[in-house]
Amino acid sequence: MTVVVSIIMPCFNARNTIISSIKSVQAQTFKDFECIIIDDNSRDDSLLLIQNIIYQDKRFKLIKLDKNRGVSFCRNSGIISAKGRYITFLDSDDIWDSNFIFHNLEIRKNKDIPISHSSYIRFKKNSFYILEGIIIRPPNIIDSKNILQKNYLPLLSVFIDRRIVGDFIFRNIRPEDYDLWIELIKKRNFYSESTKKINCFYRISQNQRSKNKFYSLLRIYNFYKLKVNSNFIISSFYALRWTIFNLKD
Repeated sequence: MTVVVSIIMPCFNARNTIISSIKSVQAQTFKDFECIIIDDNSRDDSLLLIQNIIYQDKRFKLIKLDKNRGVSFCRNSGIISAKGRYITFLDSDDIWDSNFIFHNLEIRKNKDIPISHSSYIRFKKNSFYILEGIIIRPPNIIDSKNILQKNYLPLLSVFIDRRIVGDFIFRNIRPEDYDLWIELIKKRNFYSESTKKINCFYRISQNQRSKNKFYSLLRIYNFYKLKVNSNFIISSFYALRWTIFNLKD
């Protein structure tokens, strides 16, 4: 079987969610994929759960790290091992609709698109264990004109054509995904086009890395200062605009 799409899934102590993530991959209507799961030296029984659910599915490849290296290292390990023309990412607590891959390939018929993205539902369980969600619809086109406004592209929603984009890696910098999008879209002048479908479910967890808003603002200020090589005034402007656009969601 020819591998068309490579899915990269880092995992660290994800026993409560990893099965749902894997099952959403197995349920894809487009079948010619490989899924590379990188276990980042989990201390719970995530590894056992992964092995039990994928042992008969040859499309899955498991990479076990002997020490904890972080998500950027895990994703880069997956990219190095990937055989597919298209690269996409799914974290071990997120979920795809069964047509995620299909819709990202469908919009490429007779058209070369470097990156595509989907709308998504950001969800969580409240204190009564009831699901709460909100639909997020990024712009139809994300390019150099709007990529600095905010990170419109959570990793689970993105689909990359390596034949057009070429090689890329994640740097060990927070936020590592936004850093990559600015590199590809702002500096290398690629763009992302929307499938106009709601294909992804982004889980908000209690220990979300961006939970502390003040810390997030300080972090994004420092990020813009380094990434865009800007002074205090311009970095502050970018950080303030980022705050305003994020408050809309």
